[in-house]
This record gives sequence, C-alpha cells and structure tokens, in this order.
Amino acid sequence: MRHLIFLAVWTVLLNPVALWAAGDAVSEDRSLHVTSDTMISERNAAFVEFVGNAKATSRDSVVHADSIKVFLYKDKEKKELKEEDEQNIKEILATGNVRFISGDRKAYAEKAVFTTADQTLILTGGSPKVITGESFVTGKKITVFRNDGRVVVESGKEKRVEALFNTKDRIEKKEGE
Repeated sequence: MRHLIFLAVWTVLLNPVALWAAGDAVSEDRSLHVTSDTMISERNAAFVEFVGNAKATSRDSVVHADSIKVFLYKDKEKKELKEEDEQNIKEILATGNVRFISGDRKAYAEKAVFTTADQTLILTGGSPKVITGESFVTGKKITVFRNDGRVVVESGKEKRVEALFNTKDRIEKKEGE
C-alpha cells in the first residue's frame, strides 16, 4: 500500500517537478534565460544574482522569485565536468515568493535550491506546495532526488504532510498522452 501511495504521488505530482529541476535529458537545449530588475556578479565568488522580479526560463518552465542566484563552477571545477553536465551551473537558489510553472504543474515555496551534481531540488519556507491540476502535496520541506526517483515530503511541529489525489487529474493525463 505504501508503495502505491508513493507511486501515485510521484506520477501525478512530483515527477514533473524533478523534470523541471533537472531539465529533460532528451532535450539538447540546456540554456537558462534570466531577467530581473538588477544583476549582481562577483567573479571570485563564481555567482550571478538576479534581484527584483526575477524570472528564469528553461525550455517550457518558468521560475519567478524575488531573487535568483546562479552559482557557477569555478575554473578548477570545470575541468571535472562531463559534456552532458549542466553547462557551467553548479546550483540555482531562488528565494522570496518562489513560483514555478510548467504547463498545469505549479510549485510554491519561499526557497528553492537545485543542485546540478546530484540532481536534487529542495523546496522550503512558508508551506512548500506542489500542484498538478487539482491534486497537491504540501509539507514543511519537499525534496526531490531525481537520480534515484525518490521524493521526500517532511512535516514540522506545526505542519503535517498533506496530499490530495484527484483521480480526474491522472485520468485526463492518460487520455492526453
């Protein structure tokens, strides 16, 4: 029973988040387009920060946040990168009113961290929530481990894990595939 619940959560809700975070492996275009009110770059720190109405677009996904900070591999780290690795991006940190949109899939949090090396997305702050159609899952912390297809939704002292599975969402998806 526990396995079936996990499978339902992964298929209906969280698999799309993992695909957004890591990008579709089939796609050749791994570009990231970011706009904002201000950009701050520090060469020695190997990051670029976009502040104020920040918007990052990659393929058909969009992330909105107050700030999006893109951490880059330093020169010595670049030598170890494989060609298939995400360009030059080590980590992406989105903070403040984070909204992710990809088709009918949405995710909300105060903070989202995506690490390219281990393909991990962590949503925290406020009440992180992932929505697909009318189905959703929420908790204190949502972690998507793309490499091994695992998702962990954690509760806190005042916030328990909550999920709503609307079978209509899954049926419509099957019909449209």
